[in-house]
Order: sequence, then C-alpha cells, then structure tokens
Amino acid sequence: MSAAILFGSMALMIGFGIPIAIVLGVSSALTLLFSGAPLGVIPSMMQATVQKFSLLTIPLFVLAGAIMDKGGISKRLINLADSIIGPVYGGLGYVAVVAALFFAAISGSGTATVAAMGSILIPAMVKQGYDPGFSSALSAISGSLGTVIPPSITFIIYGMITGESIGDLFLSGIVPGLIFAFVLCIMVFTQSKKHGWKGDTKRASAKEIGKLFLDTVWGLLSPVIVLGGIYSGLFTPTEAAAVAVVYSLIVGIFVYKELRLKELKETLFSTAKTTGMILLIVLNGGIFSWVLTQQGIAASLTEMALALTDNKYIMLFIINIVFLCAGCVMDNTSALYILVPIIMPIAKALDINMIQLGVILVLNLSIGQVTPPVGPNLYVAADIGKVKFEVICRKMVPLLLMSLVALFAITYIPALSLCLIPA
Repeated sequence: MSAAILFGSMALMIGFGIPIAIVLGVSSALTLLFSGAPLGVIPSMMQATVQKFSLLTIPLFVLAGAIMDKGGISKRLINLADSIIGPVYGGLGYVAVVAALFFAAISGSGTATVAAMGSILIPAMVKQGYDPGFSSALSAISGSLGTVIPPSITFIIYGMITGESIGDLFLSGIVPGLIFAFVLCIMVFTQSKKHGWKGDTKRASAKEIGKLFLDTVWGLLSPVIVLGGIYSGLFTPTEAAAVAVVYSLIVGIFVYKELRLKELKETLFSTAKTTGMILLIVLNGGIFSWVLTQQGIAASLTEMALALTDNKYIMLFIINIVFLCAGCVMDNTSALYILVPIIMPIAKALDINMIQLGVILVLNLSIGQVTPPVGPNLYVAADIGKVKFEVICRKMVPLLLMSLVALFAITYIPALSLCLIPA
C-alpha cells in the first residue's frame, strides 16, 4: 500500500509538471500520512540530510569552476589545444573534446562545461565549415564529461547517499572519462574524413605552443592541486574544494587579471542559484530515501528484483536501462536520490562493487544529459549553435551509439573503473 501511494503520487505530480524536488517531498509526506507515521520526523530528517560536512563540497566546486571560467581559463585551454591539434582533420572537433575534458576537471558540472566551451568552439567550428548540428551535438556530449571526470558533483551526491569514499569515486571516474573522450574522438575522425572537415589554422611552432602552455599552466594546475591533494592525503575532498576556490581567485585576479568585481558577483549569484536547486533536491531526496527504507519499500523491491534474476550481469543490464531512461526525464541528483536507495541493496546482494556501480550510474546519467526530453546539455548547445532541437537530436544519434559502446564496456569490465584505486 505504501509503495502504491509513494510511486502513484509521484507519477501523478510529475504528470502535472510539478518540479521533481517538490514531488519527492510531497509524495514522501503523503506516504507517511496514510501509513499513520508522525509527520514530525520530516524536519528532523531534513536537518540530518543537510547536516553533512561533505555537502560543502558542492557549492565550493561549483564556485571554483565558475571563477575559473570568468577568469579566462576556458579560452586559454581552447587556444592551447587548438595550437596542437587544430590543423589536422577534425582538429576543432578534437579540441572540443579535449578542452571539455580539461575544463570538466575544474568545473565538475556537465552543463557548465557546455556553456563555457561551446560558446567559443561551436561558432569557431561552424566558421571553419563544420556542420552546425554536429558541432552543437559534439559540444553537448563532450560537456557530459563534466559528470564523469573528477571532481564530479554527481559522484559527490552518490558518495553521500551510499557512504562510499568520494576520493575513490573520483579515482574511478578517470579511466572511464578518458575512454568516453576517446570514443568521441573516433566519431570526430570518421565524420571529418567523410565531410573533409580540416582546420585551416596555421600550424603553431614549438615555441608558440610552449608560450601558450606557459600561459595556460596556471589553469592546468588546478585539477593537479585539487586531486593531488586529495590522493596524497593532504586534505579531504571538502578542503580540496575550498583550496580550489582560493586558488581560482588568485589566478583570476592576480595572474590572468581578468576577474573583475562584476564577474565575481555573477559567479556568486550563479553558484547560489545552482546550489539552492541542488540542496532542495537533497533535502527532499533525503526524506524520500528514508521513507523507502522505513516503510520497507526498498526491501520489497529488492526481493522482487532478485526473484526476477539472480544473475548480476543481467541485473547490470537492467540497471543500465533503468538509469538511461531515468536520465531522459530527470536531473542527476533526483535520479540518484530516487533510484540508488532501491538499487543499492540489490547490488550488494549480487556482490556488485559499489564503486563500480557508481561509475556505471554516473555514466548513464551523463548520457541522459544529452537525451530528450530533458537533456539540459542539448538545449544549451542548441541555443549557442542556433540550431533547431530536432536537428541536434538527429546529429546526436551516432555520438550516443558510440557512448553506449563505451558504457557497456565499462559495465562489464570492472578493472576499467577500479584499476586506479589502491587495493
């Protein structure tokens, strides 16, 4: 009965277009009300959910990425990558992927990566003769690397829900992120050879590349300092996020001298807005997760799933399908808070490594960022590229197929996710 009320009310409210953050809280409250449980537990559960030191990591990494973007790091990354690989076939396409890879290691956000990189690269690619739809689609899916490459906000949320080490989750995302980037580069190569897309920029000399590298090195050092500090034990992920903010301020104000008071105000406002949206989901998601456990819904669903199959490889396939579908209709944080409490006991019963599961789920959700009807990266890239939504969706299909190949390889080869984690 509790499960029917919980999921039935959720479906009804989502059908009416109510924001998912509100849906999580209201459906949980209705379930408690009809089960006779006291509603007074809701405020205490909200407090317990957000009273976690690790939550500070989210606004700090968001702020660090925004400061780095406004401080001039994004254009320097692009200039460096373009000087090295720009003149070859598909050069700017590779630049879009590589630049997104580096910026993702600063911002931790897929949509932020699309906005920062795409605003520069999509017009440049179109100017050099690349198809506008493909250019926009490539920037959109390259931005998804921000969800996989550490520091990833989605990994932080997953770690908070499951209790897994955020540092280990960050490590586990490196190789899958590089594989993701590699398959996108394969697609760029095939399309560029087919259509004759070749950069027309002058090949830079070693001296020019060296000069651009020295200009960009301050930005490149950011992920090195952050991730190096975490893995060396010098500071925790939360402390690393604070270091990233201070470092990005120093670089933006005193080194690149491009961060003014106006830009700083904009970054603070955008960070507050992003953090507020995430925390609203976290608040209500915490209640939802507790209701699933307290009402025995998660246990019942686990029994049903294990009755369906006790083969972990089949279950992994089912989990992929579920999360790919979830990514099409909801944001990453909501999907994690709704589905992880259900999937986690199933995974543990089948001896699926929880770190590897985190990588699989995050990869699925990163692909969901470029699949309609939600697909936030699609809307951002389509707006920058001035292309119709149906055009970017059509151009996205081959890129998605290559991404799915990478997803299933990572799903069934655990070493790809776990190889960097100390035994």
